[in-house]
Formats: sequence, structure tokens, C-alpha cells
Amino acid sequence: MVYYRNVLPMRNANVLTVFGEGKVHVEPNLAFITIGIVRENKNLQTAQAENSVASNNVIQALLALGINPNHIRTVEYRIDNVYDFVDGKQIFRAYEVRHLLEVRVENIGQIGLVVDTAVAQGANIIFNIRFDTSNRSAKYHEALTLALSDAHAKARTITNGLGVVFQLIPIEITETRQGVVPVPYQTFTLEKVAGASTPIEPGTLQIEASLIAKFLY
Repeated sequence: MVYYRNVLPMRNANVLTVFGEGKVHVEPNLAFITIGIVRENKNLQTAQAENSVASNNVIQALLALGINPNHIRTVEYRIDNVYDFVDGKQIFRAYEVRHLLEVRVENIGQIGLVVDTAVAQGANIIFNIRFDTSNRSAKYHEALTLALSDAHAKARTITNGLGVVFQLIPIEITETRQGVVPVPYQTFTLEKVAGASTPIEPGTLQIEASLIAKFLY
């Protein structure tokens, strides 16, 4: 998306196009955890009821930890037939009811407790833990400023090598990428998270911005 464009270059002017990139590292202060409750039973109504009870227990326990009700949402609810394969034959085993909840945790230090509490109340999948920051926009603007500085530095290096002078104000800037490079999410099995308090290390986030700038010289 072009978000800045100056006057068109003069017919005999030369145009230099460079790529600028900026990166900012920030400590995450938010986490999103996907918690799964999966139940199997040959009777569909029983599987649904068992899943409903466990899901409600998990939700109530999370609310008791102080999680905002608006920060708990269902991201998937599905019912599947589960089969075993015996001697090359497909044999029905049970109905599987899967309920996935995404929980927003605003206290990073509480992540391990949230995981342990959910498992203790019947969750049997911790699908992933994704970290983020509440001031992403401000940090992205910092990265964008660095990207423009990087473009200027490259233009200066190139034109110095050519023995010419470029105009500092670009005639056009195109934003090419924005976003957060997240801490790789972690996937846990029930066996891994059950038991003692689960330590979760958030690491850092890398917020990136890049642009294409065109200068006259």
C-alpha cells in the first residue's frame, strides 16, 4: 500500500529504489492459550454431556483465577466419528466431542497456573500458547521509523559510491510488510502439563516493518 507520494520526478531525473527494514524487540505482556476438552463415548449424548460438564468446570475455574469472562471464547466445537482399523476394516469406536477455548491471559506470570488449573478441571489438550503485546501499534511505528532510516542509509551508501547526491525526501514510499514475529508456540500433551506447576518462558517478540522508498538523484 502506497501511503506517501511526492511529486513525480522530472523527465531527466534519476530514481533510486531501495528497501528499508526495521525491527523492534519487546517483552510480551499478553498470552493466548488454546485449551481443549475432548471426550469420547459410543453414545453421542453421553459424550456431549461429559464434554459439557468438563468444559463448564474449566471455565468456572478460570473465572475463579480472575480471568475476565470476555477473555474466554470458544474457537472450535466439533463432533467426529472415531474409527479403529482392524485387519484392514474400519470399525466404529466412539463419537468424539471436541471443545477448544481460547483464553487471553493479561498476567504473564499466571500462564503456568492457568494451564495447570485447566488440566486439573478436565482439559486434556493445551493446543498452543501464543504471546503478544498490548502496545503493538506503538512498537510497529518505531520499527517503521527504523525502516525509513535504513532506506536512507542504503540510499546514501549507494549514491556515495556513485559520487552523486540524492534528495533526502523520497518521492514515493510503499509499505511492504508489517507484523509481529511471535515466540514459537508450544504444544503440550496432557502428560507433559499434568502435575506440578508448569513453567512457561515467554521470551521476546520481534516486531517488523519494511518499505520500499524511491529517491531522486
